[in-house]
Amino acid sequence: MRVAIIGAGIAGLAAGYRLRQNGVHPVIFEKASFEGGRMGSERIKGFIVDRGAYTIPESHRYFLNLIQELGLSDALVETPGTASTFVGGEAHKMKIGSPKDFLKYKLLNFKSKKDLVKLFLYAQSLGRRLDLQSPTPKTLALENETVSDYLLRDYNVHMLEKIAYPIFADLFLGVPEDNSKAAFLATIRNLTRFKIFTLNPGMGLVAEKLREMLDVRENTPVLSVRRDGKAGTYRLETGGSHPASLGFDKIIFCIPLPRIPDVLEELPQSLRKDLKGVLYTPSIVVAMGLMRPFTGHSFMNTFLRHEIRTLATVVLDHHKGPDRIPRGKGLATAILTKDAATRLFKKSDNDVVEAVSSELDALWPCFSGRILFARVYRWPFGAVQLPPGALARQLKMRKALDALGASVAFAGDGLYRASMEVSLRTGYKAADRVLGKG
Repeated sequence: MRVAIIGAGIAGLAAGYRLRQNGVHPVIFEKASFEGGRMGSERIKGFIVDRGAYTIPESHRYFLNLIQELGLSDALVETPGTASTFVGGEAHKMKIGSPKDFLKYKLLNFKSKKDLVKLFLYAQSLGRRLDLQSPTPKTLALENETVSDYLLRDYNVHMLEKIAYPIFADLFLGVPEDNSKAAFLATIRNLTRFKIFTLNPGMGLVAEKLREMLDVRENTPVLSVRRDGKAGTYRLETGGSHPASLGFDKIIFCIPLPRIPDVLEELPQSLRKDLKGVLYTPSIVVAMGLMRPFTGHSFMNTFLRHEIRTLATVVLDHHKGPDRIPRGKGLATAILTKDAATRLFKKSDNDVVEAVSSELDALWPCFSGRILFARVYRWPFGAVQLPPGALARQLKMRKALDALGASVAFAGDGLYRASMEVSLRTGYKAADRVLGKG
């Protein structure tokens, strides 16, 4: 059986890995010069830099199992899990999941803490109704309004700006106004017990290990996929470093959903429209090597949007493991807000770095004077958003994709929610589908 996989992000590599385990050797086509997508890393001047994703939560059981299968468990590092939110230049620090830290947390007053406990308990009480991958009518009833509308009506502006906004800016690369109540409740219910891991040699380690096992053709965009005229076969046209016209029996699409109609011919018009309509936010990540260590601060640092326009999260990478940074140096990674990423996406790298460093200097005076180098990563499809009605539309879309037949399969977090765990699991599921197992 000849299988092509389009896209060498985590979903595509996971699909390839599952196929290889079952004796099938697929060809994976990737338009970029590297594998792993946002879960990739790069070595620059002795620094190990992550291109996008920077943690593996303990709830990502499939990912942690894969790391064990690949013999990479020794590379796992548990981070301190500390997070600070800056207000008026002052850092309010706590360890995520620590009841003791929560009680002492000065960012929230007593009423807001009481409201937050109430919200956690409510989210946990909903049980399977918050399973966004298998939504029931009760799940869909929870996505009838945005997070912002829900919190402003039932709680207060402090819950919106000091809790919901930092969560969505970091985990969804978005804002509460673009996501539903269901998405928020499903996210926060796990934050009471929350260990956070990373990989000492870089978050790209998993992708690099899978790459060694698979036939991945980088710098090779797929231009079109069409039926070949022969029963059940497809003709795939590629460009870039490996231009060719190739025949395959099965195709697995592991690219952002809005790109699929540009590649796959003969899609029903309604499905084409649904795929194009999936909402993603762009993302910009800036990694900065520093002349000297920058310690004494939290692993993750978030901000209030009415104070900071450009920075969503600043990660201090020395918390990720002992081998990330040359001795005597420092490393910081800035993740931009949705609005800043949109505004600066087509600007020069210098413009992006200037916007980032000016806000960093306001937080930590003379920070920009420490910078040895800055690397800018741009992701046009940074993270899928879940506005009201998205879960219902996804459910309809997945049924329409399944109706295309077992010769084509689809994977990626756009099918459900922004998560590397979702990318991995959908990759496995797509492979099982073409193998006739699912």
